[in-house]
Formats: sequence, structure tokens, C-alpha cells
Amino acid sequence: MFDKNNFYECEKKLTIDNLTECENKLGIQLPSSLKQLYLTCNGGLVYKSVYKVGEAAYIVEILNFIPIKYNQAFKNDPKFVIEGIALQHWNEDKLPKFLLPFARSYQNGFLCINIDTGAIYQYLRSVWDTTLSKEQNFEKNSIYLSESLEYFLGCLTADEEDNDYAIEYEDIKPRKSNQFYHSEKSIDTSDIAEIESVLKIKIPEQLKAFLLKQNGGMPENNTWIDPQGEYDYVTIHELVPIKYYATLNDNKAYLMDHIAQQFWNRELLSKQLLPFANDAGGNYFCINFNNGKIYYCTFDTWSDNLSVSDNQSKSTLFLCNSFNEFMSKLICDKDLEDF
Repeated sequence: MFDKNNFYECEKKLTIDNLTECENKLGIQLPSSLKQLYLTCNGGLVYKSVYKVGEAAYIVEILNFIPIKYNQAFKNDPKFVIEGIALQHWNEDKLPKFLLPFARSYQNGFLCINIDTGAIYQYLRSVWDTTLSKEQNFEKNSIYLSESLEYFLGCLTADEEDNDYAIEYEDIKPRKSNQFYHSEKSIDTSDIAEIESVLKIKIPEQLKAFLLKQNGGMPENNTWIDPQGEYDYVTIHELVPIKYYATLNDNKAYLMDHIAQQFWNRELLSKQLLPFANDAGGNYFCINFNNGKIYYCTFDTWSDNLSVSDNQSKSTLFLCNSFNEFMSKLICDKDLEDF
């Protein structure tokens, strides 16, 4: 058994027919333990995400569980579900065909189940030694974790160090003033309609209402604290303007539509994500314009050894369910100095 309350942000519930369809496409029999898990929780995130091997000599931290079917954030693109990921890596000889990936880890690896024995392994994808054979690389990159999925799930714990951060930050509240600095000239509904036409999207209403009041600039409340303690915090450097950029003579390359098109065309960002702010390191805060959810997207972890879909998924971190929630929970980075 496993704790279904440990899971959140799961995809649409699966049926037995969905599992059978997956088995037929992959040409395998899914282990019964995996079937039981996915009939209850189809992918998603977990509150307790850390697995410790032995006396914590080796620690694995889960990024997310991969859905078998459905992926709302990526319009159910098969490249972002177990079926597509497994077939791609098996066909490209990047993963042993007896290992089925069901989750991603922060260590740039898959968590896999051995479809013959039910044992759980971490498979390191970015480590490949050209002096070794394929089979030798498979063996070297496969790290045994547990004898069963049930044991693995039962041993997941929260990261104690990160939880300490979360508890400390609870006392920091957003500043009521929340001033904006270096804002650009105001825009109107016709400017928003123009960018929607150019990008062929509809900007979510909450972001649209905000943009009509605030076009670019730097917010006083600029820092997002992870409520689950999975990471420290991320800080906004500036909001991306829709129109006008006085600092660089209104250079269009720094406007929202051009930034979005650049990332979409280079496949650095899913085409369902619209960047609306950046940090000082060139990473972006984005909104999924289909469901309004907010994500933090990093571009400094891209790996040539991974597929486009894997890189996009690995670099996309869920923050919260709406733009208004995101803005209301930002705090001022200066208030972190005492912690």
C-alpha cells in the first residue's frame, strides 16, 4: 500500500482500459504494483519526495511522477507521458528495455521499475562513457534502490533541511505597500489584443487585468518562497513589458511577444507557457495560458544528452495555481536578510 495523500497535482484519473492500452503500445505487462499506483494517482508531485539508501549514504529526490496518460500542461502531448518517454529512450538505446521510467529525479535521472522483477532503480541519463559498451553503460548508470515499488513509496520522507527553511520563512509577510519601480508606459486593451493576435493565444484574465495596471517594472514584493520546502526561494528581477522598454530605446527583443517566440522557436519553452517575468540569471516565470498555472523555467540546466521534451519537463518547476495567488504570496527579498 501507499499514501495517496502524499500526491498532489495529479492528472486525470485512469481506467483499466487506459492501462491495457499502454501495455499494448509498449508491448509489455505493467507490474501489478505500478497498476495499483496509477489507478489511484496518475503522475503528479509528492510532498514527501526524498528516498534515502542505507544510512543516508545516497539520497534520491523526486522531481515528479510521470503520467501514463494525459498531461494537461502540455496538451496531452504523448512525448510527456510514460508511453512516449519509454519508447523514445528504448528506441534510441538510451535506456534498458526492462526498465520502465515512472518518475524523474532532481539528479538528472529517471526512477524506473524493472518490468520483470518489480525492483526500483535510479537511471542516470546524462552519464555515458564512450569507452564502454552499451550494456556496460546501462549497468553503470543503473542504481538499485529497493526490491519493490511498495517499499520505495513507503520509505519516502520530507527533506528535513528544506522543511527548516519553510518553517523559518512562515513569519515573513508581503509588504502592504508593494511599490513598483521603473515601470514602462501604460498599455490598453488594444495592445493586449495585438500581442494575442501575434502569438495566436488568449492571455488569462488575471494576468491581463494586471498588465493593464502594470506594464513591466520591478515589484517591491519580488520573491516566491516554496510552501512545501522543496527548494529555497526564487526572486523576480523584472516584469516583462508588453510594449515599450525605455532603458533600451524600446528594443522589441525585450518585449513579451518576442521573448515568447524566441523560446518557442528554439524549443526551450513549451508553447503553452508565456513568460511574464525574469530573474537575474535569465530564467523566466511563466503562465500556462490554457489553465492559468504559474511555473518557474530555468535555462541553465539544459543537457545535450536529453530530448527536447525531457529538457523542457526537467527545467519547468510548478509554483502555484493562478497568477493572483502568485502575486499575493510574493515577499520582499530585503526581508530575507535576517534569516
